[in-house]
Amino acid sequence: MNRTQFMSMVKDVKENPARLQDYRKTFVNVYPFSDGVFKLLMANEAKPERTIMFLNAMLGLSGPDEIKSFTLGVQENPGVLNDKTAIFDIYGTTQAGTPILIEVQQNYNKLFVDRLIYYTSRVVSRTVKKSQSYDLPHIYVLSILTEDQFVLEKDSYFHHTQVVRNRHFPYEKLDVYFVELEKFFAIEDRTPSAKRERSKRADMLRLFRDVLEDKEIPVEKLVGLLDSGFAKDVSLGAYTDEVLLLEVDGMTDMLYEKQGSYLQGREDERLEGEQKHLNEKLEAAREMLAEGLSSETVCRIQKLTPEQIKML
Repeated sequence: MNRTQFMSMVKDVKENPARLQDYRKTFVNVYPFSDGVFKLLMANEAKPERTIMFLNAMLGLSGPDEIKSFTLGVQENPGVLNDKTAIFDIYGTTQAGTPILIEVQQNYNKLFVDRLIYYTSRVVSRTVKKSQSYDLPHIYVLSILTEDQFVLEKDSYFHHTQVVRNRHFPYEKLDVYFVELEKFFAIEDRTPSAKRERSKRADMLRLFRDVLEDKEIPVEKLVGLLDSGFAKDVSLGAYTDEVLLLEVDGMTDMLYEKQGSYLQGREDERLEGEQKHLNEKLEAAREMLAEGLSSETVCRIQKLTPEQIKML
């Protein structure tokens, strides 16, 4: 089940819960990147090796840098007074005490980087207590993007960002990684097989593409990537109706939020257009007054109020 199919199912089942049984007959796999399912799949306390293998592949860590153990932490960092709460999809620490934050970005949002920085700052602020030194931990942030965010970079699906000053890295304790799923698939489709990327990250994404395309996942394909239980855990049959209906409710709220954001954006766009039009009229009125036309005439021609003319 891909993202489009999942969103259609969410809208349908929200109105008609009994329709869930029809989707069970139609699809083999669950949508792996919905909020709740992603946590169940990739933050399974009984299978910590799955999270470790996923992180090492996505972050490109190997040798002495690779993660050897991962302990799940509290997903929510509380706000203070009127500060916003920071909620992560997955949050934990490595064997070295290095915090790792994982989140799935469901929709295009021009402020998603701002939100990530805010989330990260919450982790930073909680690591330093009063009277302690400011020796901050190394922090990794991994953002899985289900829609392209960097639309002008058509040939780059993987983005690794750090603090840069004059082309140097004055602070090397913050690594932020963005992985654009759909862009990776598009790059794969237009690249000859012999020239496609050879990395564990690419193989991991190809595996998830098989899930999204509703293919059976053979156990042998999981060797070296994820544990053998992943194929069962990603199947639609592994989830009860109750869990799936809860996921429908959660994703419906997300869709409503997206629609609200869209409508707010349209309203902001309308107001911005009206302000631009008013500014143009005021500028034309200023020029007319400079030419000696009376304020009454300018009001009538530009359809402005006497108060607006006085402002000029």
